[in-house]
Amino acid sequence: MQFLIFVLLTCFFIFLFSLYLLSRDDFVFIRKDVTTEKVFNIAFVMFFVAIFSSRILYVILNPSSNFLNPLVFFLFPYYPGLSLVGGVAGGALFLLVLSKRKRLLFGRLLDFFSVSFLSAFPFGLLGYFLLSGENIFSPRSIVLLLTQVIMFIFFLKLLLPRILSGRFKNGTVGFLFLIFFAVVFLVDNALGRAGDILGLGLEDLILILMLYTSVVFLFRQEKLLTKVRKYYEGKKIKFKS
Repeated sequence: MQFLIFVLLTCFFIFLFSLYLLSRDDFVFIRKDVTTEKVFNIAFVMFFVAIFSSRILYVILNPSSNFLNPLVFFLFPYYPGLSLVGGVAGGALFLLVLSKRKRLLFGRLLDFFSVSFLSAFPFGLLGYFLLSGENIFSPRSIVLLLTQVIMFIFFLKLLLPRILSGRFKNGTVGFLFLIFFAVVFLVDNALGRAGDILGLGLEDLILILMLYTSVVFLFRQEKLLTKVRKYYEGKKIKFKS
């Protein structure tokens, strides 16, 4: 129990520290009067929403009469069981609903929350392997851990500067994170089922919905279809000339 709480609190601390570095002097937040305190308030509420949604999905995937007892359901440190997919999906949905109701900068918040999550996730993944007793040196575990580290470096070094400089629209990095997250864990779940692609579970369906929704939002926001169409039209003109 103590180790689970330690892992969660450490991940949350890393997440908050990264979020503070990203949001403290952000000119977009300053212009829209979105203070660091407000961002942190959202982060704390979203943390509990994500824990709750991850617990709900775990209970749905692992039904037991024991979970009818509220103490068993809510005291997850004593009766462990959380779904990472449920936490990410629930947190993203909460952020979307809250942003629409409070007229907040959903895209900007999603970008910063995504990068902050990636900064803490490798440590959380390592803690999960130790808690579950899974072989951390197995090829599947090593590949998954390295994938998350590479994703964090890729987002931090290549994508985040484009958001901060205004070359990407707000939300692009966040939607790309959701796309990468969905693809990685769809592949990981398929490998866990020994390659049985057709044996999709509820988590896989949520990941597919997350992937589809993020791709649609990304294409609409960056107007990628228009850019691709103009690119091929330019190629045709050059070919004809």
